[in-house]
This record gives sequence, C-alpha cells and structure tokens, in this order.
Amino acid sequence: MILKYTTGKLPPNFFMLGVILLLLGILAAIMSEFAGLVAIPLSIPLLFIRTGILIDPKKTRIKKYIGLFAYQSGKWESIAPIKHLQIIRVRQTTGMAVLSIARNEINVVYKLLAVLPNENIELLSGEGRFISEAADEISSEMSIEVKHTTHKDQP
Repeated sequence: MILKYTTGKLPPNFFMLGVILLLLGILAAIMSEFAGLVAIPLSIPLLFIRTGILIDPKKTRIKKYIGLFAYQSGKWESIAPIKHLQIIRVRQTTGMAVLSIARNEINVVYKLLAVLPNENIELLSGEGRFISEAADEISSEMSIEVKHTTHKDQP
C-alpha cells in the first residue's frame, strides 16, 4: 500500500488570483463574452495544484510530487538503506517587513526525517500530533523504529 501525504498548496495570493480569474470567466460566460472564457482554464491550476509525498514501503522509495487532480509529477527516490525515522522539534523564525515596519514571527514545528547513512530526507513537517501519527503509520508499514529529538534550532 502506497502512503500519500499532502504537504502544501500554492500561497493564498495565488489562490485568490485563481478565484478572481474563475469569477471573471463565469461573468464573461454570463455576458456572452466568449473571449473571457480563457480565464477559467487559467484559474484551474491556481486553485487545485498541490504538493505532497508518496511513500512506497514495499519497494522502500519515496516520491515528492506536484499534482493537479490525478496527475502527479515527480521522481521516485530509493530509501532502501534507511536506518530509522526521526522526529525533531524545530524553532523557525520568519522575518517580514512592510515599508518601515519589521516583524519576526517564531513558530515551533515538528519535522519527520528519514535517516539514511549519508543524508537525512525531510518527509513531513507540521503540528506535533499529525507528525506523530504519520510517523507511527510509516514505521509500522516499513517495520522501522521512530526516534524523537527534543529540539533543534534553525535561524
């Protein structure tokens, strides 16, 4: 069984652009302006594109993909020499500035890593409960253990 996790979508400003294009296309159709119907197909990728990860425990490989409906573009990568899964707690700082107003936002996120002999591959990131449940599911499917690390700071 292939495990599928959605990791993200386009930022809100692109999503809103898709909504506006869709509404413009619908308005053009109502007003019989068929040239405006071009906006509808342009809005579809902005509204429905997703990123994610597929994990094939039988063949011990992963695929990070960008998908639109059933189409998923990405390349399978072997993780056969995997030692274990590791959950780390990371403090991330995001800086934002508008005109002369600057602000830093500090968030605590949890990351699930596949630990290989020469590298660590980030599988998922998010809230602690979600990462813990995903780690349990993946570890039971792949018959590997999960290790927890208390924290790791990143600038």
